[in-house]
Amino acid sequence: MADNDKGKRGEEFFEPEISPGELYKRIIVSRDEFEKGEKGLVKREDPRFVGFCKAVYKRFSSLGQGAVFTPKFREAIDFLHWDLKAEELSAATKLVMIAAIVIGCGAGIGIIFSPLFNILLDLIQLDLLVYIYVLVPFIAIALYLAMYVQNFPLNAAKDEQTKALGYVPELVGYMIMSMKLVPNLEKAVEFSAKHGRGKIAEDFKRILWETQIGMFHSLSEALDDLAYRWGKFSDEFKHALMMVRASVLENTEAKRYQLLDKTMETVLESIKNKMEQYARNLSQPSTVLFYVGVLLPLILIIILPVGSAFSGTPMATPLVLIAIYNIGIPIITLIFAMQVIKKRPPTYTPPKIPDNFPGLPKKGQMIIGKTGLNITMVTILILVAGILITVAVSQQGLPPKAFLPKDSQQIIPSDPNPKQIILREKEDEKFFEPGGRRYNELRSEGKKDQQAKDILAMEEQKFFMEAKNDPTPYILVFGIIISIAIAFFVLMYFSSIYKRKIQLEIMQMESEFKDSLYILASRLGENKPVEEALKHTTKFLPNLLISQRVFGKTVDNIELLGMPLEQAVFDKNYGALKNMPSNIIQSSMKILVDSVELGVNVAARTLISLSLQLGNSEKVNKMLSILISDVVSMMQTMVVFIAPIVLGVTTALQKVVMVTLAGIASSETIGGVGGTSVSETGFSMPLKGISVEAFKTMVSPVQFLVIVIIYVVELVIIMGYFTTKIEEDNDLLVKINIATALPIAVGVFLAAVIAANLVVGNFFGGT
Repeated sequence: MADNDKGKRGEEFFEPEISPGELYKRIIVSRDEFEKGEKGLVKREDPRFVGFCKAVYKRFSSLGQGAVFTPKFREAIDFLHWDLKAEELSAATKLVMIAAIVIGCGAGIGIIFSPLFNILLDLIQLDLLVYIYVLVPFIAIALYLAMYVQNFPLNAAKDEQTKALGYVPELVGYMIMSMKLVPNLEKAVEFSAKHGRGKIAEDFKRILWETQIGMFHSLSEALDDLAYRWGKFSDEFKHALMMVRASVLENTEAKRYQLLDKTMETVLESIKNKMEQYARNLSQPSTVLFYVGVLLPLILIIILPVGSAFSGTPMATPLVLIAIYNIGIPIITLIFAMQVIKKRPPTYTPPKIPDNFPGLPKKGQMIIGKTGLNITMVTILILVAGILITVAVSQQGLPPKAFLPKDSQQIIPSDPNPKQIILREKEDEKFFEPGGRRYNELRSEGKKDQQAKDILAMEEQKFFMEAKNDPTPYILVFGIIISIAIAFFVLMYFSSIYKRKIQLEIMQMESEFKDSLYILASRLGENKPVEEALKHTTKFLPNLLISQRVFGKTVDNIELLGMPLEQAVFDKNYGALKNMPSNIIQSSMKILVDSVELGVNVAARTLISLSLQLGNSEKVNKMLSILISDVVSMMQTMVVFIAPIVLGVTTALQKVVMVTLAGIASSETIGGVGGTSVSETGFSMPLKGISVEAFKTMVSPVQFLVIVIIYVVELVIIMGYFTTKIEEDNDLLVKINIATALPIAVGVFLAAVIAANLVVGNFFGGT
């Protein structure tokens, strides 16, 4: 029994279709190899997607039979080093599509046999159209999921290629830095693999291992293979590797330095050109976002009511507009924005500040003066107080009419009551109700009961569309949305601003670190001990944060606590970098400590090269920021000012469309479908059969105002996320920018609504 188990385990381990080379490929060098000086081996884990495809193929192998990779897919799989077969990918794609279709059809059938189907039928009133609305979305989702799974390797390869645009200068810089110190390819590749980022750094580790186990005759051969593999996606990286290799052949140090400097200049120039192309390409997505997010809602509010009235289909009901404005358009905008963000080349990664960082208030607290308050409680208090005050002002006005003498003027009158408006204008609060005065007039004119009710509905809607009869509770709606915006601001802003302040300080230290390295290197170049060089740098640059918090602390640890340099910098309890979340400073100080062990002259040359490398990285970051600054500022202006103004005008425009349709529908109901009516101008106009039933189900101004307000909030959040992520991949900044933009955008929207309604009121008054 044991022997059989042992034999089975052996068969499972030595799978006949796996070659020794494939087994070697599954073993990679652990990340700590270069730091610990030992060869720790770990088995490479397959990515989750690859594991999913393998699991599907193992159970449903028939789904993938006969599948073959196209050259494009094979190239992507080889580039990613995925152990994925065409049959496995095909099986996963087909299973996802079949499962999605089955689940979707099941959900659709469940809807068809549920009470929801009758509700949809009442709204849409066309049997075939209901089935299309129920089933087609599920089928579309199934096809999308299948395409997503099928193209996942291609998209993953493209993502890595995009990231390489930011990682190439950094990696090449580390290679050049090492080659200037010691013209040895192995050491340069090892140094770059240790300090670089992304898939390129992982590939450097891979070729080191593959060279050591004999898969390549030399590291030069491995570099050639890597260069041509990456050359399809990053031509500048291929040429940089070739030039770095060629520098080894130079017979003088001056020529080698010249060639290496030329290599870095070439890489930076190529990256600059690609960054410029990326910035130019951003103009089209930003235009599309403007069309989808701003102009499309403006167009739809004209098309939907008109189309609904003339076609008889309920395309402008509250549910349809919610589905379009609050669900459909935001989802499309978010997906499109996410796709654009994915194409952004990675440059600078801001330091992440932990919750327990010294100087931060307790998690979930905000500081007012010297008092710590719970952010959640303050947010709830603002929200509840704002809503209560809003309801009170909406009902009583300001000052409250309950405390004022009769006929006293209020600064802000209370929200109007529809029945009071009818009573004021028609002297009968049941004027538009069946059995009321107007109903009896129509019946006496020979109108049938249903026709009289239709006329009443049209006249009532037109009556309330007039500016002086507007029953919209603006105080209630505006007060609630302002309360929500302020509460959202407090929650998002104060949960992030304290970390952001510390993050800015760390970023300032990173910028100062680059310049301070020159001073430190010059002192080391004079054969001074590292502690004296650090002390001199601290005194020479006393106002810099890096001097106070890192260099000065390191000197104190050496002189007062008697620590060696490495312990003075990295000690878990007293080290100068104990609370330093910056990867740049951490890795740079590690380079300093390691190079000092080789002598102060070597350390001086290393720090000069490191300073140049950090300077080049900063150039790339600033380059991208400058190139996209125009697009980002335009988008920010659009989301905070232009979009709210346009959408505020849209709410007033909806009233114009509805009044026009109400007038036509009312005349048509009186004159008969297909007849003619005489307009106020005296001209007769043909009537084309407006559906009164469809018109009565259309969204009211109050409902439409609420729908658009929700859409404005969604748009600010989506576009705030987009513009910040395009400018800087910083989650803290995303929260702060959205928190500050939302109250401003809401205020602009409310002002636009008031101004647009005044204009519409004058328009109605003039007609």
